[in-house]
Amino acid sequence: MTTPRTVTGATEREFTQVRHVVMMSGGIGSWATARRVIAQHGAASTVLLFADTLVEDPDLYRFLDEAAAQLGARLVRVADGRTPWQVFQDVRFIGNSRVAPCSKYLKQVPCRQWLEAHADPATTTVYVGIDWTETHRLPAIEAAYRPWAARAPLCEPPYASKDELIAEANAVGLATPRLYELGFPHNNCGGACVRGGQAQWAHLHNVNPERFATEEAHEQQLRAHLGKDVAVLRERIGGVTYPLPLIELRQRITGGAVDTNDWGGCGCFTETDTKTEAASATESPVQPTPPPPAMPAGYRQPWDKPVPLGARGALPVFPAYVFPPWLAEFVTALADETQTPPDLAGCIALAAVSTAAGGRAMVNVRGTWSEPVNIYTVVAMPPGSRKSPVFRALVTPLLAAEKLLQEQIKPQITEARIAQKVAQEAAEKATHKATTARGDSAPTALAEAQSAALAVEHITVPIAPRLVSDDATPETATTLLTEQGGRLAVLSAEGGIFATLAGRYSGTPNLDLFLKGHAGDLLIVDRRDRRERVDNPALTLGLAVQPEIITELAKSPGFRGRGLLGRILYSLPPSNVGYRRIDSPPIPDLVSAAYAANLERLVLTMHGWEDPARLNLSPEAVELFTAQRERTEPRLRPETGDLGHIADWAAKFDGAVARLAGLLHLAGHIDDGWRRPIGGDTMAAAMELGEYFTTHALAAFDAMGTDPDQEAARTLHEWLTRTRSERFTVREAFTALPRSRFRKVADLEPALDLLEQLGWIRREPEPPRLGPGRRPSPRYVVHPDLCHP
Repeated sequence: MTTPRTVTGATEREFTQVRHVVMMSGGIGSWATARRVIAQHGAASTVLLFADTLVEDPDLYRFLDEAAAQLGARLVRVADGRTPWQVFQDVRFIGNSRVAPCSKYLKQVPCRQWLEAHADPATTTVYVGIDWTETHRLPAIEAAYRPWAARAPLCEPPYASKDELIAEANAVGLATPRLYELGFPHNNCGGACVRGGQAQWAHLHNVNPERFATEEAHEQQLRAHLGKDVAVLRERIGGVTYPLPLIELRQRITGGAVDTNDWGGCGCFTETDTKTEAASATESPVQPTPPPPAMPAGYRQPWDKPVPLGARGALPVFPAYVFPPWLAEFVTALADETQTPPDLAGCIALAAVSTAAGGRAMVNVRGTWSEPVNIYTVVAMPPGSRKSPVFRALVTPLLAAEKLLQEQIKPQITEARIAQKVAQEAAEKATHKATTARGDSAPTALAEAQSAALAVEHITVPIAPRLVSDDATPETATTLLTEQGGRLAVLSAEGGIFATLAGRYSGTPNLDLFLKGHAGDLLIVDRRDRRERVDNPALTLGLAVQPEIITELAKSPGFRGRGLLGRILYSLPPSNVGYRRIDSPPIPDLVSAAYAANLERLVLTMHGWEDPARLNLSPEAVELFTAQRERTEPRLRPETGDLGHIADWAAKFDGAVARLAGLLHLAGHIDDGWRRPIGGDTMAAAMELGEYFTTHALAAFDAMGTDPDQEAARTLHEWLTRTRSERFTVREAFTALPRSRFRKVADLEPALDLLEQLGWIRREPEPPRLGPGRRPSPRYVVHPDLCHP
């Protein structure tokens, strides 16, 4: 990946005074945001940061240069060096309204890298240009820019419409951006943003047919290259979503069969690259009227649909494009054929690679810190989600490789058994002879019997290799692990193993194997008839369970306290049951064959490593990993960190990323991965997987009820549901709520903040004080959906 370059700006020395960074998309909102920031803080400490996609309308650069001159601020341009279609080809995925890799790689990553190099999070604020109609996006924005503080000045009074902002710009001598004049709602990507809807693309076809033809050609070329029916646009027919290629849209335009209300959305600077259709609300060139001052405080802004309590917005889709091609293609094709979320195939594919490599490689992180490459992953999906077919397709090559290993060792087993039988018979004869010997021959006979018995002991019959177990008890799994040199995978489309661990058969939780099998700690189990010892256990866990099991996990004794839940990489994809295509395309034979052959080759290559191969990090990987660790640490703080309430999981996050990097490295270099270091691109891919699993872990632990703020907010939400109050004061809520949860008024603040972030309540401005006396209790207004269901 090309390192972002600064095209216009100052040297690093000149950025030491940066305190305010405005994300300049080139739209009127970003200019108005910059104007407000500079009016308050001055131009000297403000930087206008622009990420260049290399496909912008020429007039956008004119607008940016003139805006910077008018504002008197420094304009800095950064660029990845690729265009959106080059990114799509690299990640083997065409961006659309839900997932736009171009947003991440061409805007978010270069801007964040610039911030990391030039802006101290302790003293720098980042500003984005969304307005008061998009306040629901603020929590995601703040999370995306953490540890930098993020603000959206246009979400604060005085409110202004887009037309008013354009008039304001014209008044100071700035000409309106050309794309606005042409009727586009955004001034980005030359009117060809992949987040746009049918109406936007039809409009592009009408006002700039040459640009539309270029985009259509790019899409057709990539569709042919990928060999898949994918497209920028989608449409829903009978509750099912289908791709809508631009070539087909062009044919529909002439017949007027285009959804003229579907303008799509934009959000490169303000949201993650995965969001649901509901989150990317339909936009049109007509801007809403700002809230009239006469409306009651708290209702001046229109209410958006509140985010369900316990939800964290749209969870990201599994980024299969970070896999090596042979694995990415199979995961994507399998998800298409089975009409299952790619999260299921992606997570179990990781478990399959872990099965092949677990216990046979270690990642040298730094000093004495090393991580084995075995992982635990759990996907939560409802019944009827076709988990079993996905498991079968992913695990079958492992079973084939297992059978091949067994066939290879079968002659050795036969030879050893015969040798053992012969030696046993010889030992029995020698023993009989020694028991009957008398006189001078007795010592010699005894020595020969002892020697014969030792010969039997020295003959070891090899154990047939096992790679995979299903729902073994901890006792059975321990025996298998001992026989297999400490390496085993438990892969199952059911979650029965958790009930077994909780003591389904014994009545007592038995977690040692699964705790030590992840960490690689010495495992010793004393049986009645023998002692079992595993020096460096490496257990792989790949499960698909029902969502209810995730909810119940924290209630199982010891699961949280002893650290089992902190070892799992969780995935909670949305269910698509009821929206699946009936005529989904089968997996191409070549794709299936490549997956089976490469996974089998990985198994056979790694099987020879009895002492784990040592995988080192390249300097680029070390730099990326170190930067990640620096970002992770503050997030663990109990009071302020967003991962503080799941510190048991988050404390293992960096180690998990190192393990993922090792797996991706070995999957990408099957024959010689042990010989070369883990590269920067591979570490970046592992970090992207880490971001995915972090978001899903937060949702999983929320489902378990482990976040005290969530539980407090739920209590407050239930009270508001019962009372149907349109407004309430903090004092009223504190008086009504149980003292067992809220011992003092301050205990209510996290619950109030969370419900406000999710859009259920809104704090009213404090009225002016007319004299001395106690300050009035803060007042909140309640979402109409809650007080008037």
